[in-house]
Amino acid sequence: MFEQQPEENINIQEIIWKYLQHWKWILLFTFVFCGIAYLYLKGQPSIYKSTSTVLVKDEKNGSLGAELDIFSDLGLSKGNSNLHNEIEVFKSRDLVMKVVKKLELNTQLTQQNNTLSPDRYYYSDNAPFTFKFKDTTDEHYNITFALELTKVKEDKFLVHQTYNDNQSENNDLLGEFKYDQVFETLGGKVSISKTDFFNENHINSKFTYNFYSLSCATNKWKSSFEVNTVNKDASVLVLSATGLIKQANNDFINQLIIEHEENAISDKNEITKNTSAFIAERMDVIQDELSEVESINEKFKTDRKLVDVEKNAEMFLEQEGSIETIIIETNIQLSLAQYMVEYLDKYDDVNTLLPANLGFTDQNINTVTQEYNKLVMERNKLIEGSSQTNPLAIQIENQLNGLKKSVKRSLKNAQESMEMKMKELQRQSSKYKKRIADIPEFERRYREIQRQQQIKETLYLYLLQKREENEIAMASTIGNVKIIDIAYPLSSPVGPKKNIVFLAAFILGIAIPIAFIYLKDLLDNKIRSVEELEATDISVVADIPMDKSKETLVTKKGERTVISEAYRMLRTNMKFLLEKKDEGQLIYLSSTLPSEGKTFTSINLANSLALTDKKVVLVGLDLRAPKLSQYLNHEESLLGASNYLANPDITLESIIYQSNDDISFDYIFSGDIPPNPSEQLTRPRMVEFFEDLKQKYDYVIVDTSPMALVVDTVSILEHADLLLYVVKANFAHKKSLNIPLKILNEKKVKNIAFILNGSERKKVGYGYGNYGYGYGDTYESAERKKSRFSFLKKS
Repeated sequence: MFEQQPEENINIQEIIWKYLQHWKWILLFTFVFCGIAYLYLKGQPSIYKSTSTVLVKDEKNGSLGAELDIFSDLGLSKGNSNLHNEIEVFKSRDLVMKVVKKLELNTQLTQQNNTLSPDRYYYSDNAPFTFKFKDTTDEHYNITFALELTKVKEDKFLVHQTYNDNQSENNDLLGEFKYDQVFETLGGKVSISKTDFFNENHINSKFTYNFYSLSCATNKWKSSFEVNTVNKDASVLVLSATGLIKQANNDFINQLIIEHEENAISDKNEITKNTSAFIAERMDVIQDELSEVESINEKFKTDRKLVDVEKNAEMFLEQEGSIETIIIETNIQLSLAQYMVEYLDKYDDVNTLLPANLGFTDQNINTVTQEYNKLVMERNKLIEGSSQTNPLAIQIENQLNGLKKSVKRSLKNAQESMEMKMKELQRQSSKYKKRIADIPEFERRYREIQRQQQIKETLYLYLLQKREENEIAMASTIGNVKIIDIAYPLSSPVGPKKNIVFLAAFILGIAIPIAFIYLKDLLDNKIRSVEELEATDISVVADIPMDKSKETLVTKKGERTVISEAYRMLRTNMKFLLEKKDEGQLIYLSSTLPSEGKTFTSINLANSLALTDKKVVLVGLDLRAPKLSQYLNHEESLLGASNYLANPDITLESIIYQSNDDISFDYIFSGDIPPNPSEQLTRPRMVEFFEDLKQKYDYVIVDTSPMALVVDTVSILEHADLLLYVVKANFAHKKSLNIPLKILNEKKVKNIAFILNGSERKKVGYGYGNYGYGYGDTYESAERKKSRFSFLKKS
């Protein structure tokens, strides 16, 4: 089994407190971002949403697919494919473009006012002007520009034209014009007219008329338009559009439904229209042929003075009549087949639909004709969105060519079959003609003329009937959808979403300063708190707060400030690290770099120890940059430790300076700066120096040189009973801790402990090992109160 790793405890309260210390910045950022959000919303126009509901009709009503819907609860239904088709049709770009073009939704008229958001007008609602362009070609709808109307008066106005050219914005003065006057713009010639909504508020105002390209406007409206189903079981669609003007949204949706219905009806009537055109063409031809036969009949009767030939031949032609009826019907079918062949030869392409429902008795012809028309319509729709070189269009075209050959072949077979039938009928008819051989020649000729006339009349009436049927079918064609609710706007705007914007601003106002503080802490390489020192293997014996009094000695007798208490705590905690022995304790104070306060700490620690009736001496062993004499207001030329080590004639008593009324400890200065400080410190007399001091004093406090710059202190560490390593808060780098840690690991000193100097905490705590002692701001508050009411005391 493996040993379970201890979990790292996270102090949530400490983390929260770290950020709450910067509450002013968090509050400031929150107010700033909320203010920015307010100004942003003030300048953003309200966005409105309009909706409409339509019912999609089921074209397969009564089919097997409708019956299968009873299994929808079991998940066996495949859904309404027609419903999804209608959704895609409604969202088609071509349909949206037609609506935008028809309603002129690619234009926008705005008026500048005193607010951040301008007033927007809609042409059919409340616009004070109308813009009428003379040019409506495709090129006209490919341009984007704007017209700025300034100095608007009752009878005239000034026009500037702005547009982008090669990624630079241009502003051209077009001139001053009167209403209804035609002038030239990038979009062609235009005239501006006043409407009934023009009033005094529009005079001397600035208007901007934006004209967007049709493609750009289509993209905008297409992106703001949505089509959704109510639910999976209903054939109801919800059409919604969002925009800046309610009426424009309503008109867009309503016109979209109208255009959709017109397209659907047009598609359904396409075959019917083509069939009607074919019938009308054939009727014109038959009418001419019938007129010709009637003229021959009239001339025949006139020339032979005939009144009623039929009665004379009635008894002979009675049996022949039934055969003649069949012959007429066969001739009709033969004529229809001939007309169809002529039509195919005349329109020898794959774009023309074939006439349908002409009454062919051969069902194969009707089936192939319907299939051919279906493929023609599919191909025409396909090439509308692409080109004739589309692979699918070419494939359909090959199918159409094959079907056309099949139609011709079927018609040819039908002609041959009917011709054979005609021969048989004529053979039977000849039997009866023998019985009327005694009928005069002119009577037989008259019968032939009458037969031709009857064939033409019957065919004409037949086509006339088919034409009426087609017209009725066209008039009764309805669309694919039924409007349930016309477009109506929602009561409140859907954008901008003020709650979300303010919430985002509030979150950013809190998150950004917190993120900045976190990033600052993450990139911070300075030591700022006791916790960072306690995270190492070296104990922390004191947290000395920042001294703002600028005094050298802060541990005077009777002093009860926070910093004096910190040194008392240092004095107490330090004793836990020292072993009891008969001679004095040798304590070093050092740091990584200069200016970390080791000399200041040495002086006050020595004085704090001396106040406990202990004999204390402070030794300055920073032989390179001594500062002890400066702190104690003495001349630097006085004899000191360097002189004692270099000259055997100098006695220890001669370099010791006794305590006085202000200072409770003895002290030894560094002396003259030697050329070889490291060699001076390693001389044998150094050991004698420390031994003599430990015999005379209870505590020997040694102010040494910084360890990162020279090796002076390291060379004499073996003599120390305790090394107090001074770390200045907000100054020392975290990597500087590697030096004392290396000393600890290499066991170059008996004991080592940290002193955090210059802490900015308002509440200071001190600890050693698992023991901790905390002081709030009791003494500081007492001093503050003391100074606050000191003016009440009598001098």
